[in-house]
Amino acid sequence: MRWQEYQDAVGELYEQMNEFGIVKKNITIPDKVTGQARQVDVWWEMNLGSHTFKILIDAKKRKEKIDVKDVEEILMLSDAVNADKAIIVTNNEWTKPAETKANHVGLDLRILTIDEATDLVVPEKWQMCSECEEDCIVMDEDGITEYQGLYLWWIGGKCRSCNSLLINCQDCGLLGISNEKDLWKCYCGHTWKPENKGVSIKFKDSIDFKFVNTDRRINPRFIEKIMGFPDNWTKLDEVD
Repeated sequence: MRWQEYQDAVGELYEQMNEFGIVKKNITIPDKVTGQARQVDVWWEMNLGSHTFKILIDAKKRKEKIDVKDVEEILMLSDAVNADKAIIVTNNEWTKPAETKANHVGLDLRILTIDEATDLVVPEKWQMCSECEEDCIVMDEDGITEYQGLYLWWIGGKCRSCNSLLINCQDCGLLGISNEKDLWKCYCGHTWKPENKGVSIKFKDSIDFKFVNTDRRINPRFIEKIMGFPDNWTKLDEVD
């Protein structure tokens, strides 16, 4: 997940608080001393009586823990834009000194995991990738591949970070992950591997891999037909 997406996810999370005030994402606020524009990830304003309570929320996507330096940096930014309170949201944890400093000055530390963040901003997100654990699998590929006069139906998707391929073979029902180093074989005996633009499959009695074009998605009516539904069958959500 890119840090910009993580920032968006934090914004989406706090936008749920709109009923308690006004939430703005990725804005600039003039520095109270220099007038220079300062970037703020999320800005939350609440009217409490005659006073407007202003909260600065900063998103930090990190592999390492938040440290005292990070806390002090956000405290300075908070002061520069006249915020009444500051919150750091991170995907990782924080050091004990950072927690001690934050508690002393009233800065809140919150965790929003990458898994939770992708739920908020990634369409068709299916699950976190078990290969790299850096991003999620997006289930946006499906296809019907002809094999010896029969149809092989499958659905799948790739990790947005490491490009590992997750395949669910509908013939045998097996679900597995393949990448450039470790190919995956389903119970049918077919071998799957990722390609830059899609998926390749080597059938159990074949020598070469066959590229599967996924530019065209499956027509749902075709799926209904091969699964044996009658022509006059109507899904419940299509009934008036």
